[in-house]
Amino acid sequence: MHPGAGTGRSTTPDEPSYEIRVEFENTVEVIRAYRSESLLDAADRHGLRLPRTCRQGWCTSCAARVVEGAADHAAARRFFPVDEESGFALLCSARPLSPMVVVAGQHAAFRDHRIRHGLPVPRS
Repeated sequence: MHPGAGTGRSTTPDEPSYEIRVEFENTVEVIRAYRSESLLDAADRHGLRLPRTCRQGWCTSCAARVVEGAADHAAARRFFPVDEESGFALLCSARPLSPMVVVAGQHAAFRDHRIRHGLPVPRS
């Protein structure tokens, strides 16, 4: 596993955490995510299984739409400003900066977005 992507969270007791509303396959789950953990790690910690493959920000299988809130994408291996501007996040590497609402399972929409913008698209 590469540092920064999906590597868990710190154990600082006063670390900020945020409420994250995750919509996926006609269900809604509300979880808490720490500032130092990826949204995917937070979902796993809460027993919420979301799409994923590489956990490094390459494959885009964890792509989600950000409906509300903001995330830090610095840990992603391949995430572009236009991805964020278009309202996407890669849950494996996005770390919350605020409470959020996300719609998971957006791999196909993210792939189409990348094609439209002439950006790299995974072959799988």
